[in-house]
Amino acid sequence: MAEPMCPNCKAEGVEHIVSKESRERSRTRQPWFLVVHCDVCGHIYDILAKHTFAQPIAPKFTLPKP
Repeated sequence: MAEPMCPNCKAEGVEHIVSKESRERSRTRQPWFLVVHCDVCGHIYDILAKHTFAQPIAPKFTLPKP
């Protein structure tokens, strides 16, 4: 079975791919991002948004005139 390998340090195995929460926090103290990286050399694979801004959208409908 193939194991992932870090392109920077050649560490093999999924156990070396870890994530860490960002220091930046929202008002509710949730981290904004997750940083996915190699735990051996620190090579960054990806940065994933964890906290997103959402605005509620009210349904738009009209009532027929009587």
